[in-house]
Amino acid sequence: MEKAHRSKLVARVSVLVALSVMADLFPLPRVFFGMKVDLVGTVWVTAFLLYGLETAVYTSLGTFVLMSAYGPTGFVGASMKLIATAPMFLVPWIFERGYGYARGRSGIGTGLYGLASASAVVIRVVLAFALNYYWAIPVFLGMPISEVLSKFFGGSVVYLFFYVAGLNMVQGVLDSVIPWLLVFKFRLKKLALAI
Repeated sequence: MEKAHRSKLVARVSVLVALSVMADLFPLPRVFFGMKVDLVGTVWVTAFLLYGLETAVYTSLGTFVLMSAYGPTGFVGASMKLIATAPMFLVPWIFERGYGYARGRSGIGTGLYGLASASAVVIRVVLAFALNYYWAIPVFLGMPISEVLSKFFGGSVVYLFFYVAGLNMVQGVLDSVIPWLLVFKFRLKKLALAI
């Protein structure tokens, strides 16, 4: 990696990580097991749309480290944010590589991005439910999942699924629509090319 590219990458990632952490610290209500709808993932997906996968990965990892150390939900919340949100930029990247480049295009178009984002939301919901059920909720609340289910969800795993799925669908839509609007509708890409 050439020195100028590395310097720009470090500068970009530093600014984007700072924006991500600020988005996490913005006071929004959390559900009882720690999740909140926020704008952290929108920064990561915007990083992908503006600068590519490398910047998005480094931004998400940098944010993960800081959220683990200083965030209100610690390692569990930071892990869930990283795992649930990574598909929101990885799936569009895979679609771009598989479909866009096969057609001789670089970058991802609106239609392909929409299809990739919808697929990413589905993956996000499945990952978030599985990890919440088997790991995050029991660890965060310090009680077995059976107790969580009976205390908060009438003993129904289906209710838990719809609760987690609903929150993650809303978060996934925000994580895909807001970056697209910023980058393409409000032409942030033209400004960002200079950086």
